[in-house]
Amino acid sequence: MRDDKASSSADNAIIERLRRFYDNFDDGAMAQLGELYHADVTFIDPVHQVQGLQALQDYFRHTMQGVDKCQFDFSIEAQQGRHAFVQWDMRLQHPKLAGGHEIVVAGVSHLEFDDDKIILQRDYYDMGAMVYEHVPVMRFLTRKVKQRLVPA
Repeated sequence: MRDDKASSSADNAIIERLRRFYDNFDDGAMAQLGELYHADVTFIDPVHQVQGLQALQDYFRHTMQGVDKCQFDFSIEAQQGRHAFVQWDMRLQHPKLAGGHEIVVAGVSHLEFDDDKIILQRDYYDMGAMVYEHVPVMRFLTRKVKQRLVPA
């Protein structure tokens, strides 16, 4: 078992590496994935779940196809032992979403550390804010559903 002071210091370093990695998230960053994520990483988001570093790299490469810009602005973090939560805003620009204009999506990641790397990352964010509200047909349907959920 790791010493709490050493663990806290190492975990802070992981958070800092996470910030740098996602500062300008692009295909070039994929080469550094192994410096941040454990070989047995589990990554879960509203779209998909992957197991292992290679699967995560494949998933990221696939999701980044066609993306003009993707960066994360981290604001709040909380840590306890081997776990941390970080709040972020993703700034995404894709030619097929929002007419190619920047979309800002708020989210939170739960992280778990092992061997000074991230072994679990679970991302929470609103898929509607990211995709559905920026594709014309889906935007119409999303608005209709929201209107029915709100009392008149």
